[in-house]
Amino acid sequence: MEIAVNFPELSFKSEYFQARGARDRIYELQNILLKHRRRISAQTHFTTVACDDVENPEEPTGVRSAGIRSVLVVPRSTEPVRSENWNNGVVRFYGGKRLNLESYEKVQIEESSNVTQSIYYLSALELESIAIGRLAQQANNLAADLIQAETMGKNSVQRISDVLLRDNYSFQRHISVHLATDDRTRQEDLDLVEQFSEELSEAGFPVSIGNLAVGDTREQNRIYWIPSVAANHQLGAKKLKTVLHDGSFNSYRDEESPLRRLPPGHAILLVDLNDEPEGLNEHAVLSLPCLDVSNVQIMIQIDEHLAHTSDAVLLIRPEAIKPAFARAAVIRKLISLARRDYTEFVPISALGRSRMPSGPEMTHQRRTLVSRLEAEARPRTPSQVETDLLVQDAKVAWSYFEQNTIDSTGLCPATVNYSAGGETKHSTVTMWDVGSHINALIAASKIGLVSRKEFDRRISQILTQIRGRESQGRLLPQGWLRVDRQKWGNRDFDGSDAGRLLAALYGLREFAGFDDRLTELVGTWDLDKTVIDGHVHSVVSGELVSVFRSHSAHYAALAFRRWGVDALSPYEQADELTAYDRQVALLETVSWIGPLGAEPLLLEAMELGMSEPSSYLAEVLFAAQYEEFLESGRPIAVSEGPIDVAPWFTYQGLQIDATERTWALDTVGHDENYMTREFWKQHLVLSSKAAFLWASYKPHDYSFFLRDFVRERCRTKRGFASSIFDHNGRVTTNYTDINTNAVILQAIAKALVDAE
Repeated sequence: MEIAVNFPELSFKSEYFQARGARDRIYELQNILLKHRRRISAQTHFTTVACDDVENPEEPTGVRSAGIRSVLVVPRSTEPVRSENWNNGVVRFYGGKRLNLESYEKVQIEESSNVTQSIYYLSALELESIAIGRLAQQANNLAADLIQAETMGKNSVQRISDVLLRDNYSFQRHISVHLATDDRTRQEDLDLVEQFSEELSEAGFPVSIGNLAVGDTREQNRIYWIPSVAANHQLGAKKLKTVLHDGSFNSYRDEESPLRRLPPGHAILLVDLNDEPEGLNEHAVLSLPCLDVSNVQIMIQIDEHLAHTSDAVLLIRPEAIKPAFARAAVIRKLISLARRDYTEFVPISALGRSRMPSGPEMTHQRRTLVSRLEAEARPRTPSQVETDLLVQDAKVAWSYFEQNTIDSTGLCPATVNYSAGGETKHSTVTMWDVGSHINALIAASKIGLVSRKEFDRRISQILTQIRGRESQGRLLPQGWLRVDRQKWGNRDFDGSDAGRLLAALYGLREFAGFDDRLTELVGTWDLDKTVIDGHVHSVVSGELVSVFRSHSAHYAALAFRRWGVDALSPYEQADELTAYDRQVALLETVSWIGPLGAEPLLLEAMELGMSEPSSYLAEVLFAAQYEEFLESGRPIAVSEGPIDVAPWFTYQGLQIDATERTWALDTVGHDENYMTREFWKQHLVLSSKAAFLWASYKPHDYSFFLRDFVRERCRTKRGFASSIFDHNGRVTTNYTDINTNAVILQAIAKALVDAE
């Protein structure tokens, strides 16, 4: 009989949250048993979880970090037992029979002769409803029937953890040997540790050495940093790197060289085998179970301390190996353990990596975590020369609006193509474009490129054009407008674009007043009718279509809220999650949405103030772009925007769910013709506006380099060119757009205002 930890929703969880959930549930169960004065020992170490049976379950590999080997899928009805196993040693069992002791009869455990495995389930919850006397009687009956069947050769009663020892499950128990010193260890003992490590290596046992803090509390333990395989250039190194961490465990620094960047990896902590739960804690530190060998007698009697199927770290202290006979006894015992077919000695770094949940989201999290030191913002007051250059940049961007604004409507075309046969004036604008135009006017006014009188005139013209159109009982801003006709547009509505417009109107109200006029205008729109179950919707051909699965959904939700309309964001995770868990959950959400670019991510900082999730995602994106530049020399600044070839508009960004760092493209309508890596490679561009956004939002040598790179190549007489192709450096010289120039103006205004 074996107690299984109940984790009903396991099959729905990602690998990371399987790891977190398994560890937390084991911890809860241990506390319950300890409350009832039940001793938790290595022999009752939890290695099994039970979960609900669902269709298309996730692979359960994440539970391995908590020491879980077996996953029992509790059957809804009696089914034959079958199993699946994974390379990291996790086995999932389906089938079996549920028993209720209240109604138990011997016939319930009698199986046909062709059944090779049976699993019987008893629910702890059901036991609660049975009277104590009845419970004891029925439990004795079940035990007697099982023993009788075993005596007659019909079955062999085993725990699941013992079943795994069969050859077909390829069971392996991993043990690591770690020689521990501390801050008080004398030089002679340090020499002894080095000597013994050589003896262990010669005997064929991998060994590590690490410094532990002096103290009796868990918080005083040192954390070790285990590099990922790809980044580890010293796989054979014996000495583990100790790291410093902040209070939330979300930032790490090399203890010996705090200013040196750590390689990508993860943190491990050695915890007592019998006192604390192993696994991934709320700060993503992986606790590995260890047996503290402070004297040779513990080592000789090791079988009494180690569960025979559990991984463990043998933490050997200098005092245990001072006499020569003690060192010899330790090696003899290790040789004895190694003779067991299923026991393998591995470096502690390998044990840590095998236990740590994997996945691209975790990779990005770790890389961002260790990149924080190098990628920290470095604010500086711009010199007069830099200020003059920014004002010149602003004049270039403003020239787009001076040259292309239609006098009769006050609107600008979304894009202008000056190539032969290109469309120049007669075009349309979306509400996103109109929002950009309003923000450009605000920025130009702040910089001093337009007088207040001219500002008011132009804003009034625009507000007249966007009163909206009623359709199906809803008055809403239109999906698009003709720039050369008065209030002429379609009947559709775009929820994402409306978010941009509402953010701009909020900024306009904060900057220039217009309170009564703006309140009246927005108040006439039936925005609440486009929010269903908290999700912002578009209206396409009369039908409501959710925009929740988009990066603009978060930005739009914040903008809707500014005008009193409640809306939900896919970026906002459950409050009960820890900071680290929220970050991983956010990265999983981004994977579900698509490539992550600078917009609308950084627009939030320019207009609404940066929220916690967007701030973190900006860290992830900046770190990835900066790392790409350091490794390959390629300047990367991805965003959404137009290009001068089909499909003319792309959403470009970091693909979070890709195993390797990938710059991916998406299109309006998710056209599969443009979803190939070769297409991505040929059409990846550096976004002009993204470069200016980064320089404004995150002052850093790299972001300033991006801005200078764009300044040198993309200035034209008609505004800033939209993009620079990555593979050949070609600039879209004859192709520019309203959003590129508006966002550049916003970024410059923000940089100049912040410097004041």
